[in-house]
Amino acid sequence: MTRPSTAMAESQAPQPAPLETRDRVIVAGLGRIGLDYACALALHTSAELAGLVEPRTDLRRFARGVGFQAPSEPSLARWLAKRAADTLFVCARAPEAARLVEQGVEAGLAVLVHGLAAMPADAVSRIEKALTSTQRPVAAGSAAMFLPTFARARRNGALSPERLQQVRASASISRVFSPVVEPEGDVLEFLLADLMLLLDASFGPVAAVRATGQRLYGEWLDECQVEARFANGLAAKIETSWSVPDYPGAAMVIEGSGSDGRVIVSDDALETDLTAMQGRVVAAGEPSHARSEGGDAPAVVAGWLRALAGDDTSAEALSVTRAVRVARVVEAVRQSIAADGSERGVNP
Repeated sequence: MTRPSTAMAESQAPQPAPLETRDRVIVAGLGRIGLDYACALALHTSAELAGLVEPRTDLRRFARGVGFQAPSEPSLARWLAKRAADTLFVCARAPEAARLVEQGVEAGLAVLVHGLAAMPADAVSRIEKALTSTQRPVAAGSAAMFLPTFARARRNGALSPERLQQVRASASISRVFSPVVEPEGDVLEFLLADLMLLLDASFGPVAAVRATGQRLYGEWLDECQVEARFANGLAAKIETSWSVPDYPGAAMVIEGSGSDGRVIVSDDALETDLTAMQGRVVAAGEPSHARSEGGDAPAVVAGWLRALAGDDTSAEALSVTRAVRVARVVEAVRQSIAADGSERGVNP
């Protein structure tokens, strides 16, 4: 690689002014991700962890035991009957997530839904209907949209259908399976949806897919291979799996090539060898790296609060429209795997 060009050395986009008042947020669902969001909200100066909602008594007790002092209730209706808030973060699984979103919208709250792009089609339809019926801010949370190297590649146009004709992408994560405890979901839910969000943000919507998959540990799909055809004609080959030993988190890579050169983007670095853009940028050198290193929740919380303060880039990264579109792609992948790899169109 040659020295970084001006395009590679770009600075971060200007940050919006902080909120004048703190956003009071209820976190509904106290699994791992819900507790992560609670921690991130409790530490942010523009947010207030107003409350916790979780039907399981043991999880509410656990949250209290680890130090959360915000009032908790077994249901959102019961919490709202006693107190007021501005925003609801939904961290529950479908279909409970759909019920919470509907209740939050009816109560006039702003709503952020974590993991919408990976939810089943019936829950996605209910959530989409509820979120499009409100004038309050809404969002679909995914930390993948805030990974600094991928965000830079979108800003500077390194990943674009105008530059690239061939695209390969992969997402992997280590997993230790227990013979006693079933895994909580398959690779489609935990990896493919996030990767497809990044691809959609760079190349636009997917029109059709062909997919195959392997089930190595019981009923869950542990590996899959996808051929995706985008609406603009671009084709991509995508692979996802649990099989990266000794790696502490998910690893995502998008690689593209065309007449203008080659681009590789990973969690760790952005490397470009294009006619007008050459160089290498590492994630650790990006100002937003600390948020992404903190896990899923801090990056999403910071993005949500920036969006409330008027940052269009953060609002776009939290797009409900994109998350719903990607959920339909993931559903088409499921259908294609069930049909032995036959092509499935993606519902618009």
